[in-house]
Amino acid sequence: MTPGKRSPRRAEAATNTLAGRHVVSIFDLSNGEIEGIFRLADRFLSSVQQASLPLVKRRGSRKGVAGDLTSLGRLCAGQVLATVFFEPSTRTRLSFESAMHRMGGRVISVADPRSSSAAKGERLADTMRVIASYADVIVLRHPNEGAALLAAETLDERTLAGLGRRVPVINGGDGAHEHPTQTLCDLYTLKRDQGRIAGLNVALCGDLLHARTVHSLAYGLARFGANLKCISPPALRLPQYVKRRLEQEYQCLPAEYGSFGDLAAPDAQHPAQPAGKRRPRAARKLVPDEEFGEAIGRLLDAIYVTRIQTERFRDRAQAEAARGSYFIGPEVLRRIGKHTTIMHPLPRVDEVDYAVDADTRAAYFRQAAYGVPIRMALIALLLGKKQLGRTRKEAGGPTARGAARARAIGSEMQCPNPTCITNNEPGLRGRMERLGGSAVVRCAYCEQETPCSFVLLGEDL
Repeated sequence: MTPGKRSPRRAEAATNTLAGRHVVSIFDLSNGEIEGIFRLADRFLSSVQQASLPLVKRRGSRKGVAGDLTSLGRLCAGQVLATVFFEPSTRTRLSFESAMHRMGGRVISVADPRSSSAAKGERLADTMRVIASYADVIVLRHPNEGAALLAAETLDERTLAGLGRRVPVINGGDGAHEHPTQTLCDLYTLKRDQGRIAGLNVALCGDLLHARTVHSLAYGLARFGANLKCISPPALRLPQYVKRRLEQEYQCLPAEYGSFGDLAAPDAQHPAQPAGKRRPRAARKLVPDEEFGEAIGRLLDAIYVTRIQTERFRDRAQAEAARGSYFIGPEVLRRIGKHTTIMHPLPRVDEVDYAVDADTRAAYFRQAAYGVPIRMALIALLLGKKQLGRTRKEAGGPTARGAARARAIGSEMQCPNPTCITNNEPGLRGRMERLGGSAVVRCAYCEQETPCSFVLLGEDL
């Protein structure tokens, strides 16, 4: 082999990295990359558990454990993580900070927007440029949809040329839009509890309109071949743009129900569209029996519950009316399968009874704990401290914005969503995209869709 040249296999392995990448959406990671994150998280989880005080004496030799923990504790030495949170957070912020500390890195934080220059009117783009000069990776949570994309676009190659390094942006939740790292935790929990994701029947329950965790999770579940059942009040169903993307990209049509009772009706034939299948098939009947009563979860492998997102409602009266619509308590436990996983991204308010906590099917505290190894893996990969192992080949990796199905239009149309970052960041122009050959346009930042007249679209139609 010619000196200085690497073999094709080594060259391929050298590119198998996430170093310097932004994670704005769950679509910024391919399925193979997500599986690689899970494998690395397994290793970190084992190390974290070994470092903890055991409740019972462990069997076997602990030879090599001390060395492994020491190595892990130096993995990100000299690196700085910035957690920039313009909304309250417990699990996301603290798990990211814990993850960085466990790998020997350091953390700087904005935990309250009133303590930052945002209170003086500073633009988000300016804030991100400044913080990028102080940190090596940034986790951003913001109340406006599309804020994470703006941050990633701000820290482009031209902006970072003066720094001489890349500074990845991780979306810690942008308004009611997405929360990709929570989805990693959710999928990881399902994988560990159920042993697989493909083919699982998962019910998404609660406020599906405003819950960003549900939006990202719906995409993730569909991509891995799970079947979705959505249980919510009619006014709080999945946003149209989420359902459109599920159908167009994964041929996944979630079955929608108004209540657990609708799902459990023995004589109901609800159409179910498995992910990856173009032809719908009839779902099996949920037949009650003496053991399960009305088997609301007999065919459910997991129930994912979300709280009513009161802070997202423009009309608080509507939020109060929806509160307590779906309650998981002892009665539900008697009706679901013995191995049905009950999940919740937390915090809970009044949708899950405390009596459920002691049940082995309740996974929400494990789900929260997995945030540390999952985010350790993600940070280490984005900083280039670890590389992905072998990932299965995928034809045409995912794109965060679905560019293949949307094209920018030339009109000066502004996004109608009042909480979109384009309506809250001074000087930021809206960017609308037309979907296929339809008269529907989508905001490139918040993905909200709106009908558009032929006159406004002009020649683009």
